[in-house]
Amino acid sequence: MQILTYKKEDTIVISDFHLGTKHAKVEKLSHFLSLLLDNPPKRLIIAGDAFEFWSTNYKNIDRKEHHIVTKFARLSEEGTKIVYVPGNHDRAFRAFSRFTFGKIKIRPEYVIHSNHKKYLVLHGDEFDSFTRNHVIVSILLDQLYIFLVKSSAFFRRFFGRKRKTLSTKKKSKKYAEIVERIRALALAYARSRKMSGIIMGHTHWPELVENPDGLIYANSGDWLGNCSYVVVGEEVKLEYFK
Repeated sequence: MQILTYKKEDTIVISDFHLGTKHAKVEKLSHFLSLLLDNPPKRLIIAGDAFEFWSTNYKNIDRKEHHIVTKFARLSEEGTKIVYVPGNHDRAFRAFSRFTFGKIKIRPEYVIHSNHKKYLVLHGDEFDSFTRNHVIVSILLDQLYIFLVKSSAFFRRFFGRKRKTLSTKKKSKKYAEIVERIRALALAYARSRKMSGIIMGHTHWPELVENPDGLIYANSGDWLGNCSYVVVGEEVKLEYFK
């Protein structure tokens, strides 16, 4: 059984579980949340794309997805402060980005104050010019990619070919260049806001980078292939849930 290494006063940042897709690691996420319920942290930030509004008919989601939402609610009841920063796939919630429901806040961004430092939390699509400026094309490409993933799974089942996952595109050189550009823009923005670092999701590329000047960039990854998250306490850590 995996043990989560965080302190009760820490903040945990997770993102990009895309509830409603067949590729979401719902059981792993549910198990992760159950462990958090055993030792509720001070704060849990959902840094966007919790839901998949681009390609999901929510009339068809099953009780596993409902249990995920229920566990978030239970965490808030146990004293964990929940902050939801909507992303581009669940952008509909941005209309409520100044609302607070009990102990659950919806915010366009959030600043974590920890160990005399400030970390800005965003989803990250703000730094992705293609997604921001070509919303319809991005939706179509997303649908095409999901189709290719399903086709790949079909061929693997019947012809023994290697299956691709939704994280496959993250391995390409072109995508690495996009991630590098997004990271550079995010760091520049954090520097302009006089932050100690920036934490985000969006790229599904988990990483923790510290610049020579001490500025930190952390990406919480996703719960489609990586099952990763960021812990902010005395230091910033990138963790994986196996």
